[in-house]
Amino acid sequence: MIAKLDSSPLGIAVRIARIDWTSMSHDEGRRLREFGLLEGSEVTPLHRGSLFSRDPLALTIGRMKVIIRSKQAAAIEVEPATT
Repeated sequence: MIAKLDSSPLGIAVRIARIDWTSMSHDEGRRLREFGLLEGSEVTPLHRGSLFSRDPLALTIGRMKVIIRSKQAAAIEVEPATT
């Protein structure tokens, strides 16, 4: 089952299936690649923004914690991680 990263449940690891690089700027894409957000990577959404906003989204990639914008997370399709 494919879903978007911005709507993935918190605390549950998912695997990145596809990223729509055309929906973001070159600099945004470069930043996400530097963080290790690539097809096949496993990430775990940790928490979302504040009480009134879903932006930004904090997640773990390996041992690193990363914060991305909801717009960027919406461009990332994920599937359940096989553990």
